[in-house]
Amino acid sequence: MGKITIITQYFYPNYAATAQLMTDLAKGLSQKGYQVNIFTGTQANNTTPELSNQITIYRAFSPITASTSILSKVISSVFFILGALKYVIFSLSHTTPLLIASNPPYSGLIGTIFKITRGGKYHFLLQDIFPESAVMSGIIPQNSFLFIFFSKLIYLTYKYADNIIVLSTSMQCFLENKYPELKPKIKVIENWAVEDIIISNKQANNFAQHYNIDKVFTVLYSGNLGRLHDIETITEAAKILKDTPIQFVFIGAGAKTKLVEQAIHTQELKNILLLPYQPRELLPLSLTACDLSLVSLIPGAESIVAPSKLYGMLAAGRGIISISAPNSYIDQLLTTSGCGINIPPNNPEHLAKLISELANDNQRVKVMGEKARQLYKSRYTFQRALEEYQQILFQDDAYQEVIISNVGSN
Repeated sequence: MGKITIITQYFYPNYAATAQLMTDLAKGLSQKGYQVNIFTGTQANNTTPELSNQITIYRAFSPITASTSILSKVISSVFFILGALKYVIFSLSHTTPLLIASNPPYSGLIGTIFKITRGGKYHFLLQDIFPESAVMSGIIPQNSFLFIFFSKLIYLTYKYADNIIVLSTSMQCFLENKYPELKPKIKVIENWAVEDIIISNKQANNFAQHYNIDKVFTVLYSGNLGRLHDIETITEAAKILKDTPIQFVFIGAGAKTKLVEQAIHTQELKNILLLPYQPRELLPLSLTACDLSLVSLIPGAESIVAPSKLYGMLAAGRGIISISAPNSYIDQLLTTSGCGINIPPNNPEHLAKLISELANDNQRVKVMGEKARQLYKSRYTFQRALEEYQQILFQDDAYQEVIISNVGSN
């Protein structure tokens, strides 16, 4: 069996979505018999259990223990990049291919240097499309020096990569329109739900009971509260519905967490519950402690990112309200399957009205949830994604096996 090295700033035991997805992928490949090396910026203590004998983890040094501000994230990413460069140049065989997750977005530079200096191969996995995501987030001005600089740097990463893996067809279309010459190497592998959740009744859910939401109609937003997510519309809708028996629950953290905190304190809202990220083992309970789930993106973000929270919500068997541009890939997904409803961003009145209507239509909510679970089982299990990664990452190995097999049969 072959070898693969995964370069990812976030990995086990981190709770972030990228960390959990890359951990799943490493474990899945190791169970298939591949030797998997990990280089990560995520720290661990001596009590952190190892994942598998087939997985070797190298952790970069960093003086930053918690990356919350933009500055701390930049400093942490610099230490990660430097550590990873040292590892791939001096400690890694040039015959071992790399899978590089775009956290930080310029981490693909590691692969470019690996290819130019060592003649190695690398595959670049985009969590979002940068620097457009930074512009949309308000971090980098459009057409500024930084935007132009990072655009050229990222293009080099794309140019030298053996494959560019994106998470949605919308991201694929965006890149193919911007870089037509790169079209043959752009591949789509959608994410998966990190837990195969056992469907349970909310009233019997220990998590719901603990937070006293088992007997009230509950709308859940679980995951990153980032700059590309339309958190404003959700909090404004909560204000509109503050005198109704409808509970909003936010589980997670991010740049827009303060918006939720401000809404709670300044408006004295009792219908918003804000909780931190929950341990992975609690996901089956936290994701089913609701009646409806929420996904939100600011206008234009649907071509730049693919919210991983969507797949856990499908696995949880809960109907979904998505806030994204009309005809976005999320809109089409939910509309085609019948498991959810999409509404445009920046319209809290529309969201409040829709939630209120669904709170009084139990049958419709139930059917949406059943269709969500069916969609998960048919399209978004981990095994489907693992096979797709295996085909791309080890396609040369598969080709050689076919050649050997043909030679042996002649």
